[in-house]
Amino acid sequence: MNGLFKKLRELLEKNIVYRVFIKKYRRYFIIGTISLLAVDIINIFPPLIIKETIDVLSKEVNITKIAVLSGLFLFVSLCQGVCRYLWRMNFIGTSFRCEYDLRMAFFRHLETLSQKFFQKSRTGDLMSRATNDISAIRMAVGPGLLIGLDAIFYFFVIPPIIIYLSPKLSLYTFLLMPLTPFIAYKIKDVIDRRFHDVQEQFSRISEKVQENTSGIRIVKSFNMSSQEERNLMGLCRDFMKKNLSLAIPQSLLGPAFEYITYMGIVILLSMGGKMVIDGIITLGTLVAFQRYISMMVWPMTAIGWSLSLLQRGKASMKRIDEIMEEKPEIIIKDNVVKQSISCGEIEFRNTNYRYDNQEKWALKGINLKIDAGQRIAIVGPIASGKSTLISMIPRIISANDSNLFIDGVDINAIDVKLLRKYIGFVPQDTFLFSEKIRDNLLFGVETACSNDYGQKLASMVSMEEEIQDLPQRFESYLGERGINLSGGQKQRISIARAMAINPNIIILDDCLSAVDARVEDVIIKNILKNFPGRTLLVATHRLPAVRDFDLIVVMKDGMIVEKGTHKQLMKLHGLYNSLYTKEALEEKLEGIN
Repeated sequence: MNGLFKKLRELLEKNIVYRVFIKKYRRYFIIGTISLLAVDIINIFPPLIIKETIDVLSKEVNITKIAVLSGLFLFVSLCQGVCRYLWRMNFIGTSFRCEYDLRMAFFRHLETLSQKFFQKSRTGDLMSRATNDISAIRMAVGPGLLIGLDAIFYFFVIPPIIIYLSPKLSLYTFLLMPLTPFIAYKIKDVIDRRFHDVQEQFSRISEKVQENTSGIRIVKSFNMSSQEERNLMGLCRDFMKKNLSLAIPQSLLGPAFEYITYMGIVILLSMGGKMVIDGIITLGTLVAFQRYISMMVWPMTAIGWSLSLLQRGKASMKRIDEIMEEKPEIIIKDNVVKQSISCGEIEFRNTNYRYDNQEKWALKGINLKIDAGQRIAIVGPIASGKSTLISMIPRIISANDSNLFIDGVDINAIDVKLLRKYIGFVPQDTFLFSEKIRDNLLFGVETACSNDYGQKLASMVSMEEEIQDLPQRFESYLGERGINLSGGQKQRISIARAMAINPNIIILDDCLSAVDARVEDVIIKNILKNFPGRTLLVATHRLPAVRDFDLIVVMKDGMIVEKGTHKQLMKLHGLYNSLYTKEALEEKLEGIN
């Protein structure tokens, strides 16, 4: 018996209605259910009142009794209205709360996932799950649950009344009712499978539209608008076909159930009419019987609709669960150190790292100690491991199995939110929000700042004059991903944004590639001037900009092959010497041209 109860509990906890609605909003569910039950019970009385009224009129007119019956009818209708308001608020209203909870939980979970997850996931697919699928779940736990319960109550309430009025006639009327569960069972799995296909296709459309919107300049520059339009047309055509395929079983449910009910009404009129003529039942009983049978049309239709919504919600819940079951790469431990980064000392101790599904090591045997306040340059050819190395410091790339220490503390033992609070990180791929320039500059600042602070940051990266030339200056809105700015302007605002939090460790990952060498040199000098004593790491291909740094680390194939000052490395006549000489020659040739 205990095993049975355990199995039932497991099934209940997997049920979408329990997980999303009942588990958290049990009180609303109980109030809504009681209100719904009250409406269905009250709904029994109007046909009985009509029956009594017809029977009174069939014998002799009793004005007093008719007036009482009319008043009772109005009172019953009023009670129904009050109870309907209650169940609509507690079911439909709460379903929007469930949607809010689910969407926020989904978004919060996305924020915990690593860079690796977003590299393999499509943006359009995630957007589809966060909008379309969550809305389908709301429809399932709101209208789907409501009309399903309503139909069940009707099935339990009306048949006993019909049997009470005439057992013989009710037997004839319900001959076809067993077909209902059979049809529902056959169709629900088809709906589940086809709705899942529809949602997957919608994800593909969302992804295509998102890609074309973000890359509209590339599409236009290659004159591929017509081709992309045809591609989208093909996706939309498939989406339409899948929706039509889904519409067939959905459309069959309601009419099939209604047809069963109407066949019952045909039987009622033929058999019931004969029984009235024979005097077995009264005319009022036949009318009441007809009203009750007509009332059964709704639960028959509702069962089909409810099953459709619940199956769609179930399919969408599977898609949401696929994301919610993704494990964060960075595991927050219970014994994390809640201390600030006061110095900025960084040490790699025989650190290794390999990306998933790759045999080659991205980092191998890295031993590097960076003293607090040092200026460090990370240089080397493309794919040498520079970005991987510096991305481990703010834990953009997980360092779960590495030997990396900040201020002498294992980075895995430091609270990741506190860690990033003291690190100003600027990645290669600059991203700006579709907000005001000022809001982008102060994005990571937790406290209110004066207008002068934003101007100071812009001046530090040589952007103040360019911002002042805009119509609304610092209040100017940016387009998506800062599309109305040049590449160099976006990079400079990104650097200023990282500096706004007053970090103890500053990391620049080749984020000045779109500005000229003179501006790059000015920006680095301004950072050193405005943030003295901070640890600075710069990954770059422009070697002259970092020739005066305290230490230059040269990487190749994920390993450190050289390190030292500019003079020391040039004397080695190794990789650094070769890279520096080549770049100096290119600059001279550009000057001649």
